[in-house]
Amino acid sequence: MRRCTTDSAYWESQLPVLQLAEASIAEPAADGIGDRITDFFRAWMDLNNSPQDAGVKAAVAQAGDSLASLVSYTYNQLGDVRDSIAVIDPVASAVTGGRISGQVAEVNDLLAQIHNLTGSIKKVYDAGQQPNDLLDKRDMLLEKLSQYGLVNVTFETASGKPTGGMSQFTFLGMDVKQAGTSLDLTTNGTEISLKINGGTDDGMSINLTENAFNTALGGSLLGLERARRSVEDYMLKLDDLGANMSDMIAGTGVAAGGFFTGALPDGNFAVNSALLQNPTLIDGARAGDVAALRDVRIDPPGKPYTFEQYYALLVTLVGGAVKVAGDTAGNQTAIKEQIISLRDSASGVSTEEEMTRMIQYQYAFQSSARLVTVLDGMLDIVINRLVS
Repeated sequence: MRRCTTDSAYWESQLPVLQLAEASIAEPAADGIGDRITDFFRAWMDLNNSPQDAGVKAAVAQAGDSLASLVSYTYNQLGDVRDSIAVIDPVASAVTGGRISGQVAEVNDLLAQIHNLTGSIKKVYDAGQQPNDLLDKRDMLLEKLSQYGLVNVTFETASGKPTGGMSQFTFLGMDVKQAGTSLDLTTNGTEISLKINGGTDDGMSINLTENAFNTALGGSLLGLERARRSVEDYMLKLDDLGANMSDMIAGTGVAAGGFFTGALPDGNFAVNSALLQNPTLIDGARAGDVAALRDVRIDPPGKPYTFEQYYALLVTLVGGAVKVAGDTAGNQTAIKEQIISLRDSASGVSTEEEMTRMIQYQYAFQSSARLVTVLDGMLDIVINRLVS
């Protein structure tokens, strides 16, 4: 059951993040980035037909500004989605926020509860009693812990009888058996690792970034890191698009200082401010060279895409990732529900039947309570009123 919970959480944790990334790109949509790329190159074609027209030059500058603004906005939106998972401070080499930080805190809390319960369970066994309620609670906590990462547990026995202790207890392959063991996030500025404090594996760490696609480990911590890496890849592709467009247009010599300036990661990607203030600085005689870039193949090497095709590829990648995460999460949920059903059947306990019986008992109790109330009233009349 814990293994199924781990697998399910891995995909379920990714889905809302990828859906936010998909919403940030918002394609296909009217007047999206794809449409603005098309409009941008059409404006250059118009200028090629009227190279000295100041109004057409102004339209080119405006089309470029509209495109740069939307690309920058989308890039920043994706950055917000990424930072919702983990905020990395490269100067302090620390993870300062995000959902992963919150989940590590929850893992540490669960570890503390499990260790405390284990101590209580061992005391009850030592007293010769059966700690069924405590065992059930520990199983529940172990299952909850397995949402965050792979959990392996082996319970101790002595002469074939349980002692309540754990001979093996690992989380994501790291030994967390010893009470007081906790986990911390560390980073080298780009990659995120989970470091263990205390126990036999004190100081050991697992690189979440490198293992993000390791479905054998699973759990929401790796699922979130996989989603974060995916969003970073989308941002990189958007940056490649903007940088290639800026460099290739600058190479035509259509405007002194380049048509676009800045870069998306620096937060200043925009049309050259001088051209927005005075569009006549655009060299209309070179407009045809810029318009021709619409059909030129750009990076990555070996995969020749035009600007429009490259952006369409990005949209397809995001949509595909959402579908894979959604479909797999749905399949894992169905498997988990089936396992729960089989477990309940094997144990002779059905939560639906128990709920039905509880409601029946509640109604029976209410009826009995009303009967007692009526009898009490009748006795009051007989004893206190008729006798008097």
